[in-house]
Amino acid sequence: MARAWLAWSAGAVILVDIILTFLAAPEAADQAHLTQRIFYYHVPSAWVAYLAFGVTAGAGFWHLRTRSAASDALALASAEVGTLFSIVAMATGLAWSRQAFLNYDAIRDPKVISLAVVILAYLAYFALRGAIPETGRRRRVAAVYGILALIGVPLSYLASQASVHPDFTRPDESLDWRLGVYLLLSTAAFSVLYAALTDARYHLALVEARLEESPSTT
Repeated sequence: MARAWLAWSAGAVILVDIILTFLAAPEAADQAHLTQRIFYYHVPSAWVAYLAFGVTAGAGFWHLRTRSAASDALALASAEVGTLFSIVAMATGLAWSRQAFLNYDAIRDPKVISLAVVILAYLAYFALRGAIPETGRRRRVAAVYGILALIGVPLSYLASQASVHPDFTRPDESLDWRLGVYLLLSTAAFSVLYAALTDARYHLALVEARLEESPSTT
């Protein structure tokens, strides 16, 4: 019942978020109407991706202490959802940059490069899991890898300093408070969506773990 409630809540808040960001949110003075709207999906996607990878690392620490199937399932679920949102953040960021900047070259943008490295790192995480057949060893190695891979998150964030990517911590790029309110609402909505997706994948991973650990019958 609780899982169904979470899923319905995620659907509801995302629907409300879409309505608010497209119809109610004020327009930025220096950006085209639709270009600005991308902002409300790019930033929350990046936030959720970083959050998800942090959860994966935390679950990895938990697993190294407890060796529990639940910790490994949570690490896997959060990594998959985080990778999904990283790809969304990449796509929306590229769409926004191509509209906002003339002669934009994504290949030379440190922010794009760093996020691409993060995505590849977690794709390697999934490949690593698939390459180790022994359950206990696979979980331990994945836990250590998930912890180390988190290093890419602050590096990706810091890459914004050398990129055309806006940095609202700088006084000359401060965000209008009215736009900031809708950004916070969108971030909250995406966080609920993250929780719902991770919860669903976590329970599926637990089922997979039980099937793997149960003795085979012939």
